[in-house]
Amino acid sequence: MPQSEAAQVRFVETRGLEFEKESSPTGPQTEDPFSGPEYDNAVRLRETSALGMAISLSVLSLNTQNGKLPENVDRIIRHVNAARLLPPGIQSNSATITSERSTFHIVYRREPFSFEVLAVPISDLGSQLLFRFPLPQSEPNTVLYFEALRDRPVPAALSTVEQLSAAGWRIRHWRGDVSSITSATYDSLKEQSDYLRNTR
Repeated sequence: MPQSEAAQVRFVETRGLEFEKESSPTGPQTEDPFSGPEYDNAVRLRETSALGMAISLSVLSLNTQNGKLPENVDRIIRHVNAARLLPPGIQSNSATITSERSTFHIVYRREPFSFEVLAVPISDLGSQLLFRFPLPQSEPNTVLYFEALRDRPVPAALSTVEQLSAAGWRIRHWRGDVSSITSATYDSLKEQSDYLRNTR
């Protein structure tokens, strides 16, 4: 090769199989552990139980202040807002309590004392969740709640277990090894439920 000629070298970048697997839309993809129906259901269970605990605290506080149970749901919700008892991620306006995943409905009965928290999913894929206070008797180290498909009608207020079952609601037992209930959450739910049961 004459010295006056400059050798030209062209580098061509080639991408290996590992890159093709990562970039290919049909290649293996890592699922987000913080998404999907199971994760949403676990979050909604925690939200609903936390809202139930907030309402329990409000009822206990009003009962201590006034020597009697509150008159109605509106009085309880006003106190929950004033005392800033709403759990993180849950908002309350004049007539609605919501979170990113649920719309909540509260039913309250003064005599005999009882209330329930119904969580209706905002997504079409979720299920309805119903917690009742004082908590019904359940299996050891579990919290009993009720669950139904999204398209089931909202149950009549404070229906019996038999009425809920006939309407398509299933009894569930919230276990720590399944739904990430913490011992602190379980103890708080049980403690408040026992105290509320004694106020009747």
